[in-house]
Amino acid sequence: MEQTITYRPNTWIREAPAITTEGPRVAFALFVLFLMMIYSCIAVVYKAQLDAYRPTLLIALAALFMMVVELGSARRSFRLMWPQGILLVVLLGVCVVSTFNAIYVSHALEQTADFSKMVLIYLLIENVVTNEHRLKTVMLAMVIGGLFPAIGTILNYQAGILQENSRASWRGIFKNPNEAAYAMLILIPIAIALARLSNPIVRAALWAAVAVYLLAIFLTFSRGGFVALFVVAGVMGWKHKSIAIKAGMIAALLAGAVFIGMFWKRSSGDFTNIKEDTSFRQRMATFEAGGLMFLNNPLLGVGPGDSMVAYPLYVPIAAHCGCQDQLVVHNSFIQALAELGVLGFSAFVLFIGFVMYQAWKMERGPLSPYATALSLAMVGFLMCSMSGGFVYTWWPYILAGLITATKHIANSRAADVV
Repeated sequence: MEQTITYRPNTWIREAPAITTEGPRVAFALFVLFLMMIYSCIAVVYKAQLDAYRPTLLIALAALFMMVVELGSARRSFRLMWPQGILLVVLLGVCVVSTFNAIYVSHALEQTADFSKMVLIYLLIENVVTNEHRLKTVMLAMVIGGLFPAIGTILNYQAGILQENSRASWRGIFKNPNEAAYAMLILIPIAIALARLSNPIVRAALWAAVAVYLLAIFLTFSRGGFVALFVVAGVMGWKHKSIAIKAGMIAALLAGAVFIGMFWKRSSGDFTNIKEDTSFRQRMATFEAGGLMFLNNPLLGVGPGDSMVAYPLYVPIAAHCGCQDQLVVHNSFIQALAELGVLGFSAFVLFIGFVMYQAWKMERGPLSPYATALSLAMVGFLMCSMSGGFVYTWWPYILAGLITATKHIANSRAADVV
């Protein structure tokens, strides 16, 4: 494998090649298959036939098992980057401890078990995405996989299969329109980054995928999704060096705002008279209830996922619209405070913060296209988190795992002083 030796004053620098190691091969292939399984929701589509076998879980366990076997056979060390890896383990530990003091122990235990799977997948990503080719493969697999919920959302809208009489979504983890919009939104900067790195045919296909995502997001009629989309697009344009691109992005955002104003309607309320909208009032009620949950349980909260069952106990009478009696806190940060207390909140915020800082630092490095795309996807997650409780969803931990893997790859390219 070739290496480039560069002279700098007083030192000779040997620059390592972009690809220094392969790492676990079978585990990586199984991880890509796992991604396609969660995006396609095959286990949900064919629930009657596959429920007893739990194929998605089996594939994840097989990937983890092969990771351990392949790392051991190659005598490679297990990767757990400081500080985000430790913070994620701490967050899981807080979930476990909080479960024992939860309002609804069995529900909290189930949520903790689900979250532990996300932690394990994060660790899997960090240890099997070992070079630039694999990073690009995973990102491409996510873009392809995202077409399942996107096309499913569009087809459901055409068939009249709607939520709240007007909002389209798909099934499984994409059944909630807000979560469907959030999951597709974070793929847009990834698809655009891959398009810039691809040949014309693949580039055209990736831009077509972006168009499909945009249509599907529109049909979810998710206000939080639209706000996040505009923010991501704005940040994307701001990061671009070209003045023409920035001007074009501003024009596109203005045109989008006009388009939404003309055609964006849903039965449960739109962007007009938002303070009187039931959905908006519900969100504000969950914020108040979440704050009270934290004040009454400041150290460990009410338990993982238990803000839903604690809501009727804590929501102020004046804030409760009487529409629903079980609501998750619709803000990821207030949700973390309410359900996991100051310990879980601190671990969660620091984990997200360190990961985003690393992505931002790498935007000026040789892996800039990937780091920028993943950073923008995390911005999408943060913006969606302002109006949704997404602490226990797959996407922030998959994105964080990819950012951490990118950091490892960047480190492998660091110069050695001879």
